[in-house]
Amino acid sequence: MKTPRTQRASLQNKRASEYGGICFAELGSLTLAMKAQDALAAAAIPASVEKKEKTESAASGRGCSYGIRFSCLQENNVRAVLSAARISVKRWNAED
Repeated sequence: MKTPRTQRASLQNKRASEYGGICFAELGSLTLAMKAQDALAAAAIPASVEKKEKTESAASGRGCSYGIRFSCLQENNVRAVLSAARISVKRWNAED
């Protein structure tokens, strides 16, 4: 039986291979995305701020959202850094 840690590692490896290794964390505002990028840069994790058009989860009625794009291999590190910086992520997803 796999432990939760091995299941996460297995899922992360599968996601990286399936999606070309690029993940996106949707944050909502440009300000939060810039703060997240700064926090990740301080941890030596490369990330770029990007605008995502017409998101399905835009409950506010606005058609776009901002987030950060990073390597899926760094997903656990990104989660830890953003959690430590108290930056909440609306949605995590992998993209090609």
